[in-house]
This record gives sequence, C-alpha cells and structure tokens, in this order.
Amino acid sequence: MTAGVVGKLRHPQWGPCELVRVEATDWIVRVESTGIEYRISSERRGQFEVVNDEPKPSGEERTPRAARRIVVRDKAAARKARRVIESLRIGLPSLDGSTRRLAVGFSEIQRLIGRFLRDINNDGGGALIIKGAYGQGKTFALSMLEEIAHESGFVTVRTEIDAADNQLSKPQHIYRNFMRTLRLPEEDGEGGARSLVVRVCDVLSRQGKKTAHERMQWLEEHIGCFPISWLLSDPAILSKPSLLGVFAGDPNFPVRQAREHHAIPPPKKGRQWAVFRYGTQGDFGSFVLSGLGRLVRLIGYRGMLIVLDEMEKWFALDWREQSRAGNLVGGLIWGATADEGRRTCHGIPGNTSAVPWFCKCDHCDDLKHSNWCGGYPFTTTRKSYVGVAIAMTPRGQDDPECLWSKYGPILVGEVPVLTESGLMRYCERIMPVVAEAYGLSPPTKDELKEIVSEAIRTWRMQGDMTTRSGVQSAIAAFDNWRDWA
Repeated sequence: MTAGVVGKLRHPQWGPCELVRVEATDWIVRVESTGIEYRISSERRGQFEVVNDEPKPSGEERTPRAARRIVVRDKAAARKARRVIESLRIGLPSLDGSTRRLAVGFSEIQRLIGRFLRDINNDGGGALIIKGAYGQGKTFALSMLEEIAHESGFVTVRTEIDAADNQLSKPQHIYRNFMRTLRLPEEDGEGGARSLVVRVCDVLSRQGKKTAHERMQWLEEHIGCFPISWLLSDPAILSKPSLLGVFAGDPNFPVRQAREHHAIPPPKKGRQWAVFRYGTQGDFGSFVLSGLGRLVRLIGYRGMLIVLDEMEKWFALDWREQSRAGNLVGGLIWGATADEGRRTCHGIPGNTSAVPWFCKCDHCDDLKHSNWCGGYPFTTTRKSYVGVAIAMTPRGQDDPECLWSKYGPILVGEVPVLTESGLMRYCERIMPVVAEAYGLSPPTKDELKEIVSEAIRTWRMQGDMTTRSGVQSAIAAFDNWRDWA
C-alpha cells in the first residue's frame, strides 16, 4: 500500500480511491485517476466499498467456506453492519449507535458517563476528562458518551483539536466546528446550526412571539445571553443567509452583513454579536456556548454536551497561545460548573472603560477578558446546562488537568487497557455484526476459537498492544474466516 495511505476504497462513479487520513469523523479521500481530494462526512461513507488489496494465497485456489453458508439477509441491515466493519477496520468507532454493544471493559467509564450526564441535567452543568494512552479507546469512549447523551435527550457538539488551524487559541475555528457538528437527539446525522434555528423558531411561534422585539425580550429573559437573543430574534432568520451564516460561524458571511440585514439594528455603542476572529476572544466564545446550553434547555432538551477530542495538542501551543486557549477552555469549565449565585462575571459589551478594581469576578484570576467591545462575560448568570467532555493522552506531571481543575471541579476517568481475554470477548461481540454484514451464518465454536487465536497472534505481532490494533486484528481475523477455509 502506498505510504501515507490509510486504506483503499472504490466509488461507483470515481472508481479506485485512497483514504488519505481521518479528520474528526470525516474521511479525506483522494481519487486515484485525478489526484483530487474530497472530504467525506460520516453519512456519505456508505457510497464507498473497502478494497482488500492483500495478495491471495499462492498455489491451488481454495474454496471460500463462507460461500457454503450464505443466508437470507436484510439488505439495509447488512449495509449498516458493513459500515460498522469498515470503520473498525481503519481504527474508528462505529457511528451507527452500536458502540456500547461492542464495548468490552468499559463498565467503569459508563458509570462515570452516567454520573456526568446526571450532573448536567440535575445540577446545571459538569466537566469530565477521559485519559488514556494513544490508541487505547479515548475516541471510542467519547462516541459512547455521545450515544448515551443523545438517548438521554442532550444536544451534542464536537471537535478534534489539532496543532494547525483548529487550535484552542483560535476560538472562532473551534466554534465553527462545533456548529457544523451540532446534532439534535432526534436526528440520525449532524444537523448543524440550521436545524437548531428551525426548532427555536417553532418554539417562538408556539409562544405567540411574532415581532422581533417580542422574541428578543422573551429569549433574553430565559437565556440571559444577549448575542444569541438578538441574532435569533429576527422572525425571518431562516430566509436570511447572513444571519444563519454568522450563527454557524461561516467566514463567508461577515458580521457586518448580519447587522445590516437584521430586523433590530444593533445599538450605536457596543455590538450584540462581535467580529468573532481574534485569538483573545475566548470570553465571547465561552459566553455564546453557555447561552446555547440554556437555549437548548429552554426548547426542551436536557442540555448541551461539548466534546473536545485530542486535547493533548495543548502541548503543541506556546505559552502565549496556551494563555489564549485557557480563556476558552477555562471559561467553558467555569461556566459549566460554577454554582448559582457565584457566576458574577464583569465585562459588558459597550463598556469600553476598565472594570473598577473593587468589582471582583467570581472566576479565578487566570481567566482574562478580551478588550473587544469592553470584554464579554465568560458565562451566563444562571446555570448553563453545559457539559464539557475532554479526551487526552496524559503527559505525566505536565498534564494540564491541574490547571483546568482551577476553573471548577472535574470528573476524571481512564479508559481500560485491552487484555487477551478482553480481545476474546470482543471477538464474541463483533461476530454477529460480521455475520450480518456479509449474510453468513455465524462461525462454529471451533472456528471462533481459531479466529480468536489468529486475532491475538496478529495483535501481539503489532507490538504496540493497543485497543485500536486489537480491534483491527480481530477484523482481519474475521476477514480471513469469511474468505478462506
């Protein structure tokens, strides 16, 4: 296989393709005939067929044992099962809601997830850190968290931190990714910002709020986040791309256009929605996301879950960037965990003068307000119903966990280490999915024993002994069982 290529694929129109890399839940696919790369979202993966380019055994061709056991199958269920297998083959969690069904040894993580979601629903917010070595299942645990959250009625947003564009020190990029991956519980895929706006408009109509001023007053009364209250108050927002674009963080729609097209012009002093592009604007980003938590609670959901994966990229930032990034992460954690009555946060848009020395904020001194429009609060004065979930690979004594815990109490869990007995149980759980995917009767006990032995042997040969390589070894063993006697 070509260096730098994760896997070989085939598309019905493009022909042979290469899976170059994976970004968050998206595939970056290169068409071999043209060399052009495309971003493929999770819901479009079913268009591709995984190509096994490994050489077949030499000598006399053997009869595939699977061909003798073809069973009648549900084509839709088979396609769904094959998508699960394709994701696992390249080391990604399945995206069809089956993560918990395949989890082995994650009972403690599941209990921690349950406690975390109860904190958000009952106490108004919470924070969670999931730690583990590379390839041991942190992303898997986050996917399991999202599954449970959707079933429990939470809205989720997610991003994967990197050391290039999607840095924590660039809150406008983080916010844009959040809004792109926003998912409501009743949706199968990522609905994005528009789906949330549609839901808000329906609720406002049922409340009898027709004019922009009525809508803004009602939203501000219940949310306490004036940028969101102003932006979503326009009765014609669904037909105004400039407003939807700003809400989604789309850089193609400047804030100036939104101000010009909105039914309520912004005040001369101060701006309801800031130009969200400066690295120091962690306060504005945290404030808006806290407001979104209250918004989704208002329209009938339990709250909003913010998922931050690959947070060890924090170490790739220099001290200045870490300071900026701390304003966003710290603001989110403080806004999610601060008690009612202990959420005072100065920095009001339109107030360009410095805050008097005797006006003390309730958050720790490490959080710094930006100077844009006089600074923004980091959170709403009432509980935000936001949960912040962080996954990271630990770095010993240099872990930022101690720094982040200064902003508020954080639950901490570690993903389990895969063992040989755990890999055996995993093979037993994935077995019916493989059978469903290819329309086969499940392997016999003796065949399953051979499959497990081959998976363990391959896993040992990998050397790293991670959960990811264990899963991939299991899939490879089932592939051999499927194809050859």
